Parts: sequence; structure tokens; C-alpha cells
Amino acid sequence: MKIIVIAILLALAMSLAQAYPLQGGDTNTTVTLFGATRAPIADENITREILKIDVGLWGAENATYKLVDAKDNVYEPGLYKPLSSGKQLVYFLIPKDDLFKFITVTPASGKPMNINWWATPKGSNNNLVIRYYGITDWLIDPDEQGIVLQLRVTNNGTKDLYLAPQNFTLLDQWGWAYSPSAGFDPEVVAPQNATPTRLLLGFTGISLLSKPAALAYDYMTPNQIIIDLEKDQGQLSDVAVYGANATKSAISTLPAPATAPQAAEMINQTENNSTQANNTTSTKLTSLKDRIAASKARLEGLGGEPPADGQKSAVGSKLNSSLGSVRERLAATRANLDKSTQNNSQNNSQNSSV
Repeated sequence: MKIIVIAILLALAMSLAQAYPLQGGDTNTTVTLFGATRAPIADENITREILKIDVGLWGAENATYKLVDAKDNVYEPGLYKPLSSGKQLVYFLIPKDDLFKFITVTPASGKPMNINWWATPKGSNNNLVIRYYGITDWLIDPDEQGIVLQLRVTNNGTKDLYLAPQNFTLLDQWGWAYSPSAGFDPEVVAPQNATPTRLLLGFTGISLLSKPAALAYDYMTPNQIIIDLEKDQGQLSDVAVYGANATKSAISTLPAPATAPQAAEMINQTENNSTQANNTTSTKLTSLKDRIAASKARLEGLGGEPPADGQKSAVGSKLNSSLGSVRERLAATRANLDKSTQNNSQNNSQNSSV
């Protein structure tokens, strides 16, 4: 009986991870990309961020990596951090909100291999399309975790769409629902238009045992949209990456890597700042739960009609400062949630398609 139970649990675990890791290799080497997260740099004047890729390597002692974005810019790692035998984090310093086509992995004493990047998953109904761009910040303290997601919404309907953080719900692997504790300023999206920039949604008070599994729009309503953050996170096709008439050998024609001065130093400095924030005195951490509860209390009772004639509603005024205040409160635990809402770069049509 125990063997059957263990087998069922293993099957469930495999199904949760299905289609999310990306893999490539040859007869001697296998490379697996388990996931990637972004981390903001604690300086609002910097238009770059850190991308961390979780990599596993088998059949080779080491490898080098190059990342190619949607505009064919090439980025080299600024830092490597070993995790365990054959597993490590690879850090890249990239432009904010950048999208990627593939990563080139060159094993020691081996030939380069390209692994197509993740597609941006989306969900839709008759009136709108939601595109999910991933996790842009992740905060963990001894009791809970906070997560910031990035998305964009397109209005495919014939009427104005009123959009607010309260429209969205985060679900963990057990189906437990979390409401946003911080987010973008509510706005009206005209028919056949999209939000001008990507939107940020912050969730706090998440159990350390919970894993973000799905993002829902108008959850538990007839018009709900649910994006599975793993199964919908598929791999880009060769056509999307290389073009209809191109082949993977196109890597040889790419321009030289886009280098960032002192990339490793900037990454190290950001990591050191985070470590120092985690080591602050217990006095600064004692009322974390109360501060998070206060943030959620401010969201409760927010209401009102969509703003008329382009004027901001009371909801918009309160939520406009919500993200900044939540980040200040959480900064005592880890200085991650900076004012990235104000620094969202505009998403061009090429990035949207990729």
C-alpha cells in the first residue's frame, strides 16, 4: 500500500512539473533549465534587472552560457552560483522586461547547443486576452513569502474594459486562492487596445509550502480565465525563434554579445544588499504580519465605478500608493520590491508576439 501511495505522489509531482523544464543535449551531455526568475536592482534609475536561471548539467563538468533576446542581442553571464553537484544558478544582467528566444549552452570539450526559451503563456475569453510574463520578484521570510507577477491585458471586446488588481487571483498547487495585496492603478482599456505597459501584481501572506500554480481572472465567475503557470509555460517553436525559412544554425550569424560594464560587480552588490537586509535586527521584523494585514485591510472595501472622462477614481488613488508602501514595509526583510511599477518599459509588438 505504501508503495502505491508513493507512486501516486511521484506521478502528481511529475505532472506538476510537466512541460516546464526545458531540456537539450547530445549523446554525451544533457542540460535542463528548470526555471527562471527576475530580481530588480535596488536603484530606480537603473533600467536593467537580474535574471536567474536554474540549470542542471549531466555528462560534463562545466559549460558556458549565452542568452539571446527577441532583438537578437546576446548576453553573457555575470555570475555563477553552484547549488549542488551538477546544478547551479546562472545570473544575467538584462534590460527590464526583456524577452528571449533561446540560450546557447557549450559544454566543456563539447559543441554548442541551442535550447529554445519559454513561450509567454496566455489565457482568453470572448472579450480579453491575458498574457503572463513571469515572476519579477520573490520575497521569502521565515514565515511566509511574497510574489510579484507581471502580465498584460488586451481588450478584444466592443466595450471599455475596467481593469483593477481585484480582478486577479493567485492559486497554489492545492487550489488555495490568494488575493493581491498590491498592484497597478486601475485603468480603462478601450476596445481592441492593450494596456500600454505590463502590469505588476503583488501577493503576500503566501504559505512557504505553497507554490504559484495558476493565475485567475474573475475567479469563480462565468467569465473566468485561468492560466496554468506550468502546463501553459511551453517552449517556443523553431519558427517563432528562427523564422519560417531559418534553421538553428542561424546562431553563427548573431552579433557580438551585448556586454554590461561591471555586470558581475553590480550583481554581487545587489546580492550583498539583499543579504544585509535579511540580517537586520529583529526589531525591524517584529510587526511584518501586522503590516501585511494592514495592507490587505486597505484593499478591503475598495469599490466604485470605472473612472469617467479619464479621471482617477478613489480606488485608483489608494492603489496608486499601495505598491510603494508595501515594498517599503517588506524592505526590512529583503530589499527587493522597489518602485518597479513606475519603471515598466513599454512592450512593443515584437515582444508581445514572442
